[in-house]
Amino acid sequence: DTPTIVELILSCRPDVAISVNWPTLIVPTVLAKFPQGILNAHAGDLPRYRGNACPNWAILAREPSMAVTIHRMVAELDAGPVLARREMPISPNTYVADAYAFLRQAVPALFVQVLDDLEKEVAVAVDQSAAPAKSLRCFPRLPSDSEIDWREPAEHLAALVRASAEPFGGAFTYWHGERLTIWRARAEDLPCPWMGTPGQVANIMPETGEVVVLCGRGVLVLEEVQHAGSQRYPAAVVISSNRARLGADVSGELSRLRHRVAELECRLTKPDAVTPSPKPDPDAISISESKKGGQNVDEET
Repeated sequence: DTPTIVELILSCRPDVAISVNWPTLIVPTVLAKFPQGILNAHAGDLPRYRGNACPNWAILAREPSMAVTIHRMVAELDAGPVLARREMPISPNTYVADAYAFLRQAVPALFVQVLDDLEKEVAVAVDQSAAPAKSLRCFPRLPSDSEIDWREPAEHLAALVRASAEPFGGAFTYWHGERLTIWRARAEDLPCPWMGTPGQVANIMPETGEVVVLCGRGVLVLEEVQHAGSQRYPAAVVISSNRARLGADVSGELSRLRHRVAELECRLTKPDAVTPSPKPDPDAISISESKKGGQNVDEET
């Protein structure tokens, strides 16, 4: 809202402006310089989904659909009247990349539609509901929000995988102390009663490349994963042992850190001393070992 910007706007004599992913709120003094307002494309079904990361949150909430809306900007965040809306269904197979593909197609078409309607003076602006119960403020998501908690129901974890996939960094867990990104997965029910700890590998299916992991309720079937420093593989190529337990081993990591600290202290105080190494994990299997001979290293069920 500096005088230079206001003068530049007035010199162009604009009727209307469009906004996509503008990072800040626009002050009323600037909004008032456009007779038809500034139109914003918002990747959420207003007023229900206001704010940030709306497609991701819609998938996480397992909504039946998401929407993109064109609204006239006001001083309040995502609160102006809506001039156009287009909906996209969300299914258990919808990934966030599908939502972005929809937005790339829908946003330009909706802008053209609204600008044509404004020119023909047939545009209809519908005020958003002011009732707090009808609006939902969505806050930003951080990469760490995509860490998998295996105690959660499988349906929630499958939604997390789909909401965190490309173009984002992916949902992740840990396997033998290293990050394991899960790019593709689905939720299923177990066909029989079971007892086990969430995160436990329950079944490996070499014929499909899938790995079944116990959750707080149901199972998550891992389809495509990426271990730290490697490329993407079918899950059964990376995880080939039914003994495997996914998730952060906090107590094990603390033990290794304590050993490392003791080793460093010993080297500082006694440079010639040798600190014994911690015992290796008999169940730890590297990716290269799991691929030898093209078969499972551990055939336990």
